[in-house]
Amino acid sequence: MRISCRLEMLPGESVAQQVANAQRYGFDGIGLPGRHLEHYLAELEAVLPDLPVPPMSLSLGFTGSLLHPEEGERRRCRDSLRSLMDVCARLKVSLLNVPPVLIQDNPVRITEAGDYRSVAARQDALLLDQLGELGDEAQARGVSLLLEPVNRFESDYLNFIEHGARLCELVGHEAVGMTIDAYHMQLEELSFERPIQNAGRYVRHVHVAENTRAEPGTGSLHLASMFRGLQRIGYDDWIEVECRSLSGPGDEVLPRSVRYLRETWASSDIFANRDGAMSRPRF
Repeated sequence: MRISCRLEMLPGESVAQQVANAQRYGFDGIGLPGRHLEHYLAELEAVLPDLPVPPMSLSLGFTGSLLHPEEGERRRCRDSLRSLMDVCARLKVSLLNVPPVLIQDNPVRITEAGDYRSVAARQDALLLDQLGELGDEAQARGVSLLLEPVNRFESDYLNFIEHGARLCELVGHEAVGMTIDAYHMQLEELSFERPIQNAGRYVRHVHVAENTRAEPGTGSLHLASMFRGLQRIGYDDWIEVECRSLSGPGDEVLPRSVRYLRETWASSDIFANRDGAMSRPRF
């Protein structure tokens, strides 16, 4: 398990200071907010070779939606995603998070099923029609394109992990996977473990925040359950602290949150013997 933190949550008067603080707090990498890219990209690229921990994900920042009713607008979204993939390639960022349609960003909706059995089925078909080509574009740049299910208050499409996994299976592209988010899951799923286990290999990235969307370890989410589900599918990659607020000064609460995540992961380990020795299955 490697832990990252969203750049905007890190204290510092410059990108270099923020990333230095990330390392000092115990983080292994940083996640980048795509919506604010123009405010820090030039500075980030200038200091990139000297950063003590790498940028590893980019979330959002694309124009419009792949599920806009008009093809011209969907094309504009695809073009913006290609531009973000180019940015990822320059920064050596391997993960691009893409919730297909967010209510706040996309007021124009598909509301009629047309020739399909439901509006969701029509949206599935539209998305699948675009994901193959976008997967090729991402793969050529060394990037994984990750669908992210979000809660019903932020999107009327793709709220459940099962839905995201089904789309990944249907598109069948190595560069297309899924990001799962503890905050969204606690609003939509009946458990953490079962949806994660059912999604299996399509889970490529994990976001964590508390039920209040503050840093992990300050609220009521049972992340041990989520971690057990991740361990059962063999997940050992990035876990990103993607919170919207901090419960106190970053210098105090972020190192504490890192310790909480590492301790919770270790205490949840389904392959640990009673004496603490590790006994993992051989594959």
